Amino acid sequence: MPVTDALQPFLTPAERVIVKSYGGWTYFMQCFGLKPWDDDDAEEGKKILEAFTRDDEDSESEVIASF
Repeated sequence: MPVTDALQPFLTPAERVIVKSYGGWTYFMQCFGLKPWDDDDAEEGKKILEAFTRDDEDSESEVIASF
């Protein structure tokens, strides 16, 4: 685990699952060309993560509505 994973902000359980699928906060950030030690980049990464969880929730709602 990279030491920069310790810079991870507070994450919801759904956000943690997404970050874990990337291998951790550092790798998640690097996938988007962001630096985990840069506060502005970390804020941008958190926004991306929040958008991912919103998309997941919307997808789940559509699946449930189709039944």
